[in-house]
Amino acid sequence: MRTASLILLTSFIACSPQKEESTTRGHLILLVGESVAPPIVAEVDEFLRLYQEGGATIAYSVVSSEQANSLFVLDSVRTIITAVPLAEEDRKTVKELTKDFVEIVLAYDGVVAVVHDTNPTVEMTLEQIRDILKGTITKWEQLGGTKRIRGKIELVLQDSSDVTSYLSQRLLHGAALPLTQRRTTSSIQTLQSVANNPLALGFVGLSWVDSAKTGAKILELAGTFATADTQYVPPTESIGSYYRPHPAHLYRNYYPMKRAIYIYSRSTRGDLATGFTTFLATLEGQQVFLRKNLLPATQKIRLKPSF
Repeated sequence: MRTASLILLTSFIACSPQKEESTTRGHLILLVGESVAPPIVAEVDEFLRLYQEGGATIAYSVVSSEQANSLFVLDSVRTIITAVPLAEEDRKTVKELTKDFVEIVLAYDGVVAVVHDTNPTVEMTLEQIRDILKGTITKWEQLGGTKRIRGKIELVLQDSSDVTSYLSQRLLHGAALPLTQRRTTSSIQTLQSVANNPLALGFVGLSWVDSAKTGAKILELAGTFATADTQYVPPTESIGSYYRPHPAHLYRNYYPMKRAIYIYSRSTRGDLATGFTTFLATLEGQQVFLRKNLLPATQKIRLKPSF
């Protein structure tokens, strides 16, 4: 009788329905674009702090934004966070495959130019950056001004990076970047290379500078009429003035190398992907972005006057 009861209990357990996935319970596989990884890792940590005990798990991998987009379009992963918007053709492909397509701009950051802490250079125009990328300007003293380091500009760029793609598309209008730069494999390596070379100039996503904690400083940038952004159109009064990538300057389109951070998901209503996406868009999730000095995109912004 005891054996029969044990068999019956085992059968009952095997046939019992598992707990269904919900917005705060289940497992999510997430791909994160490398250049925006620091704030997203912080978001994942905060979400799990709130909901892990209730059964939420998130496994994320940091890849290039281009790779994340490609795998999403191929339906190899259902949720990605990227700094590169899906091409219209890819967006159409995804929508044809699923009715549960979600696209949200979560926040805005900036592509930043960084130099060694001891470099006296504090500002640069986008036109000067364009000329450096084209090879027209090769030495620091060519930038003019009295506070300039002298010597060859050692350009440091990351291979297969959305930051590098941004520079190519945004400033060179799709032209290839020069092959003379030092190549790196990550944002951290870019920052470390700059921190180890007083003549270096590198470019990374904004959030990496504080996260990596290296001896690199962010330059103030100025847009020109020749390089004015067509997506985030700057007000006329900001042209020619220098700005840091402060959230207020991103909000007003004063900082000239602004970009968006996107989440794309094939989320079924009520699943963990929906819960995580909703969290990112709520005040609580948006404050995580703000603590990383990024501009929240889904909440109302109120600028405080400085005195």
